[in-house]
Amino acid sequence: MKVGYEEKTYEIYFNNELDSRSSMYFPPGQVLEGLLGFDAAANSRNRNLWRIFGHPFWFWPHFSGVNLFDIAEELEVEIETFTNRIPQINANLLLQYKRPVFITTSSGGEWHHWNEPYYRYSIDKDQHDLLNKIEESFGNQALVLYASPAIRSLDELVSAKQNKEIIEKSNFQKPSGLGNHRKNTYTQAGMYSIACSEPEELKNFNLISELERLDGSHNFSNTQFVINTSQIIEEVMASSTSYKKLISEYAELKKFKLIYSFLIMKVFRETTGIQWSLSIKA
Repeated sequence: MKVGYEEKTYEIYFNNELDSRSSMYFPPGQVLEGLLGFDAAANSRNRNLWRIFGHPFWFWPHFSGVNLFDIAEELEVEIETFTNRIPQINANLLLQYKRPVFITTSSGGEWHHWNEPYYRYSIDKDQHDLLNKIEESFGNQALVLYASPAIRSLDELVSAKQNKEIIEKSNFQKPSGLGNHRKNTYTQAGMYSIACSEPEELKNFNLISELERLDGSHNFSNTQFVINTSQIIEEVMASSTSYKKLISEYAELKKFKLIYSFLIMKVFRETTGIQWSLSIKA
């Protein structure tokens, strides 16, 4: 049976809790989109954006926005200033959320591993290969994880949200830990999983502690770290037709390295569903 809530609801609750509980977590896409409005790349109607640049929009009865290309130079400076005000970036956090099904009968294909009700999610081969490639490409400068709830119902999800237990009630797995399996199963949070083959017990996983432990050990400025991250992602996504089509819409902005880097990460999220966040120094 499917769990009684949407994956997006879990994702939102998860992100909100991570933001409230950890000073090591920073979601650059969410903050920059809200502050600068650059997500609407063609003709932004974000009045706060134009206020920053002193654009005289107040006299226009039907403000239609201004083309991003017309203010890209000023926007590049603004984003760079904002990015370098963030505490030093340690590493990337890349999360792939998975809504599981809850297996309650012995007819479930993996029941013999557990002999009790369990959670299961499918692993898409193309997506999994991509995550493995990302994990390998970043090395110790990224934490790449599947995140899936050990929560059955919407009521239980809401209670977990209210009690700030979403993270504690999530099961995490690194792509490399799942090998070539196409399903992953678990009965509880942490990292105890059976990937539909040989049972394997893995240690419990504390995401907050792991963020505090992360140390990318680099000497880059925040700006250069973001640019380097986007370059790695662009190389990883080079074979994706959808990605190439979407990023081509911003080809004229390539000369603005930081804007283009954030647009790469925006398109990466749109085409993969993988959330990009940053681990920073407290």
